[in-house]
Formats: sequence, structure tokens, C-alpha cells
Amino acid sequence: AVSVRINKCFREVASRRQADAFVAAGRVSINGQLAIPGARVAAGDKVALDGRLVPWEHLNVLPQADGNASARGGKLISGEERFTYIKYWKPHGVTCTTDTSVPGNIVDMIDHPERVFMVGRLDKDSSGIILLTSDGRIPNSVLRSATMHEKVYEVRTARDLTHEDICALRAGVVITTLAQRDRGVAKELTAPTMPCIVDRVGISARTVQITLTEGRNRQIRKMMEAIDNEVITLH
Repeated sequence: AVSVRINKCFREVASRRQADAFVAAGRVSINGQLAIPGARVAAGDKVALDGRLVPWEHLNVLPQADGNASARGGKLISGEERFTYIKYWKPHGVTCTTDTSVPGNIVDMIDHPERVFMVGRLDKDSSGIILLTSDGRIPNSVLRSATMHEKVYEVRTARDLTHEDICALRAGVVITTLAQRDRGVAKELTAPTMPCIVDRVGISARTVQITLTEGRNRQIRKMMEAIDNEVITLH
């Protein structure tokens, strides 16, 4: 039977090392039975952490079991299963977090009865389209750095952008951002940005469209700081 290791069932809340610790501490069960390190789960198995069911099948892509199986995106899907997809224009001031204790969080703004996951994030001071879905496979597949999905932003800056500024942004500038590391510890990463597409918008010397294939924390704002400029609007 097609299966995945138990430590892959907690992608939303923990690293694999943390998930292994959950299992070792006796906090994880499979179909009501205490899980053991290295255990595997298959489609239909019920996984719980501290007694609460985990939607692990939405967070993992299972390979097709056989040539006759009905599958979508590589995961076996029943004819009755339906996912929710929400396209939301996030305004300035809304925080992209599923932590409902944070004022102005996106979950409360959408107020959808079903649990949904964000596909990427926009920072609090930015506006724009963001996708939310109950299909947890989508964030995992879209946000993997290896997929190189393009993200397009329109940016207005505080001062004019010269030809030299645009060339520097296209080639990559050195910025320092927070990078999520194992065990949930965020560390600073100082490195050049990847080459990107930067085009002027209309006749304005202060508005550009930037297309990125990476997604570092507050990346565009940091890029503008690197060329001694500042973002006024970003969406």
C-alpha cells in the first residue's frame, strides 16, 4: 500500500525532527493506537496529535497506487472529496497568519467555516491577491523553491529609480532577512537576491513591476533599502 512516514504528517506545525519528538513522547496515535518511531500511514488512516486529528492527507502528496486508481496531483482522491479555493484581495493592515490571537489576522477577515491554508504570504503593510485553500497539497507544491514559481509585484518608491538602480535590482542585491530554520528558530541570512525581472510601469520613474522566483522575508522592501530607496506601496 502507498504510505508516508509518520513524521511527514505535521508539516504545518513542525519540522520532521520535532515530529519525531512528538512520536517519541507518546503524543501521536494512528487509528487510536500509540504510534512508534518510523511508523507509516496510508490513505484513510487517522492520525492524532494530543488527541486532536491532523489533516495529514491534505499536507502530503501520495504517489498513485496503481494504473486503475483515480488520482489528482498524485494523491488518491475519493469521488466525494471537495476542496475549497478562495481568492482574497488582502488590504493593507491585514496580517497573513493563521494565529487567530493576532489582531487583524487573515483567518478572521475571511471568516470561512472550513479550515484553509495560505498559499504564500504578503506582509502586513502590503496589499494584493492571495490564495487560500483547504487543499494542503497546493501550498507545499507551489512554495517549494525548486518549482521557481513567479510572483509579480507592483511597487511604488519614495524617490525616482534610475537606470543603474533597476540594473542592480535585476542582477541581485545583498540583503539580510530572517530565514526559518529547523526547530522553528529564525536566523538571519545575508546573501544576494536571485536575478529577477524589473520593468517600469507607465511613465512614472517611481513605479516598477518586479517578478521574483524566491520569497525571502520582506524581500522587496529590503531590496529597495539596499539601493537607498523606500517602498511607498506594494501589491
